[in-house]
Amino acid sequence: MIDCDYDYIVIGSGFGGSVMTCRLAEKGYKVLLLERGRQWKMHEFPRRPHEIQQNMFWDPEDNKFGLMEFLDNPESDAISLTASGLGGGSLIYANVLYKMPAENFHAWPGGFTREKLEPYYDKVLATMEAKPYPFETESFYHHTPKTSTLKRLATELPVSDEEIEPPKFVLPPLAVRFEGAYPGEQTKNIHGATQSKCTKCGECDLGCNIHAKNTLDLNYLYRAQHLKTKAEVRTHAEVQRIEYIDGVYKVTYVIPQMPEHEISFTAKNVIVAAGSVGSTSLLLKMKKEGYLPRLNSWLGKKWCGNGDLLGIVLDSEENLDPTNGPVITGALQYSFKNYPDGFAHNMVVEDAGFPIGMAWYLSGKIPQLRGLGGTLKLIAKNLRDYLYKILRLKNPRKELNIGDDFATAIDRADFVRRAFVLLGMGRDRSDGEISLRSDNKAVIRWKLEKSELHYDRLRRAMKNIADKVGGVFMDNPLTHLDKVIAVHPLGGCPMGNTSEDGFVSPQGKVFGYDGLYVVDGSIIPTSIGPNPSLTIAALAEYISEQIPAKDSILKKATELA
Repeated sequence: MIDCDYDYIVIGSGFGGSVMTCRLAEKGYKVLLLERGRQWKMHEFPRRPHEIQQNMFWDPEDNKFGLMEFLDNPESDAISLTASGLGGGSLIYANVLYKMPAENFHAWPGGFTREKLEPYYDKVLATMEAKPYPFETESFYHHTPKTSTLKRLATELPVSDEEIEPPKFVLPPLAVRFEGAYPGEQTKNIHGATQSKCTKCGECDLGCNIHAKNTLDLNYLYRAQHLKTKAEVRTHAEVQRIEYIDGVYKVTYVIPQMPEHEISFTAKNVIVAAGSVGSTSLLLKMKKEGYLPRLNSWLGKKWCGNGDLLGIVLDSEENLDPTNGPVITGALQYSFKNYPDGFAHNMVVEDAGFPIGMAWYLSGKIPQLRGLGGTLKLIAKNLRDYLYKILRLKNPRKELNIGDDFATAIDRADFVRRAFVLLGMGRDRSDGEISLRSDNKAVIRWKLEKSELHYDRLRRAMKNIADKVGGVFMDNPLTHLDKVIAVHPLGGCPMGNTSEDGFVSPQGKVFGYDGLYVVDGSIIPTSIGPNPSLTIAALAEYISEQIPAKDSILKKATELA
């Protein structure tokens, strides 16, 4: 038998890979985690214009190795957004850890139910120290207009005949640190990592520079790297090949900035956890190039975007101040009658915000008359004073303090303050497919027709919200062009009870290859409904629990010998 470098090699550091790395290291295994992106430490996320241009986006072909990757193939039906960095999607998601409704587990393989997954949900929430937004218990967070507005709307919105019950306002658990005596105070979390108390800056989706966000590198991975049998983590490691040779896996990666130099390690087991698009495209490439020829025909199937829809309400009669607070604080839960074929339908609409800096950017791009008038008034006043001075005339102006004149010249950005950004998601249909072009680039093919019921209901819900705040609803026009922005991509390596109905087993094992696993959003067999991160992590907790500790395996092997 060939001696391996590691017991497990994990590819990707998102909600599947981080959980598996931590729990396998706890069980005594020698684990190597490979992440294509870099580690982002406190105050290292890009903010200045030149930093954002160079370090925000991942595009190796154009020498950019930043935080997030946008893929938009002309022949594809979806624009996908994925992260690059230690912690994966947790670096740029909106912190929401939402449990999946019980009815949405219908027809899942492996006997999965909400009850079965409940202890693993709780384990993730405890490990990530997730808590609801303290809007109702702490004065600093209480003044968040978008939250209070959403809560009020739950009692005012109309209820259609399609709805089973009125929309319900909830404060879902957020992976954000609210502990501390004052905003920005630094303390250590339960794992020993230093974090800061949330300052409500709204920069969650751009990477939290003060580490108020409970990203995976500050809990699961931090723990994994500080255990007695600590996991080894390699960043700047983009996997190129997975080969199966005499019962052993050889994983080859490159440093993205130096792709000509290959590095290889061997392991008895490999866990692919690079996300729906990343894992699926990597395995499709391995099948196409003959390295893993026995991968079955379910690879690439059952893709969906989890019903994502971005909407915005403009010119509200209320000050909603979307720059105030974490990106998402609360949600409206909707329960609807099923699809005609019995497929359960529910959805959530969440408040959304954006960074304070974006308000300044938008104000500069779209100046308002009030700010422009103030600027012209300030200029006129200075010209008048100059004329009095050169003509040696007595200036009638008595006011010396001109601070208010400068304040009036600043654009108040009412159009930003009166905007209500809405994030909707829910139960669309998993009828999409990921395939490879001739250049091995992934293409997502997904059709809107079977999911139109969801999007119609979601648009109506957002329109009702706009009406109640006296604003104008603007829909994302891409969905009318049969194109979605997939910030929650799911599927591509779907679970099944056997190789006849899935690509991996309910334990994450790839059919046809012993020791090869997929553990991430790609194995989800249907849309989840609410934000999927918690369910992905809970599945990883379940799968890791099915793997016995290394000592017990060695003991059993010794007894058999």
